[in-house]
Amino acid sequence: MNSNSITLIQAILIGLFYWFKGTSLGYTFSVFLGFSPLPASLWVGIVLGDIPTAMMVGASLQMMYLGLLAPGGAAPSDPCIAALVATTVTIVSGVDIKAAVALAVPIGLLGIQLNNLVFMINGFFAHYTDKKVEEADTKSLFRINVIYLNAIKLLFYALPLTLLLYLGVSSVSNIMTIIPDFILKGLSLAGAMLPALGFAIIVGQIGKKNLLPYFLAGFFLIQYTGIPVIALAMLGLFLTYLHVTFTGNKTEEGV
Repeated sequence: MNSNSITLIQAILIGLFYWFKGTSLGYTFSVFLGFSPLPASLWVGIVLGDIPTAMMVGASLQMMYLGLLAPGGAAPSDPCIAALVATTVTIVSGVDIKAAVALAVPIGLLGIQLNNLVFMINGFFAHYTDKKVEEADTKSLFRINVIYLNAIKLLFYALPLTLLLYLGVSSVSNIMTIIPDFILKGLSLAGAMLPALGFAIIVGQIGKKNLLPYFLAGFFLIQYTGIPVIALAMLGLFLTYLHVTFTGNKTEEGV
């Protein structure tokens, strides 16, 4: 695309994806929609007509957020809005993908504040909902959960993102043209390091001494042999089956 602009319809469609992520149905698939940047980037690619670029941005962000968890519902960042904004900026303004990945970090941090605000507002409906449950008032329960709460999410999710993309992408493009090259190179370098940080976090979470050789073997195979990713994934499934079968799925802690 790279026309330094986005139509209102395109901005609305992208904003609606962010709204759908927060709805009851979207929240059911939150592991794919809320914590995985790839579906968000794919949607932006479809809307803006540049799926290859969108997938490259999404893949970079996916590696960065590999280790993201939300213990007790408290997420440190929002990968969905980060992917939506970073992918849109990359396609529309043509900035370097690595720089867009670095720009996604503050967007994700701001996005989680929107989530927290919506959760706070939803809390006001909790006691009212309990009362309607005791009264068996199904019509009020339907209005609260299907109409009111989704309308709140439409107001605080879709509307801000739509306005940001429609009014702000061209501004970002203009800003990127006047930023000195050394700053852009710094952003690109930071963006290149962030996926490695994601890998480090996930290895730190699931890394066991008896499992790390598999991780290292996979890394070197994909890096130096040119083996297709699908073939390597199938090999990984086969080795996983053998490991579970012959070790009884026991770790070094004996669990």
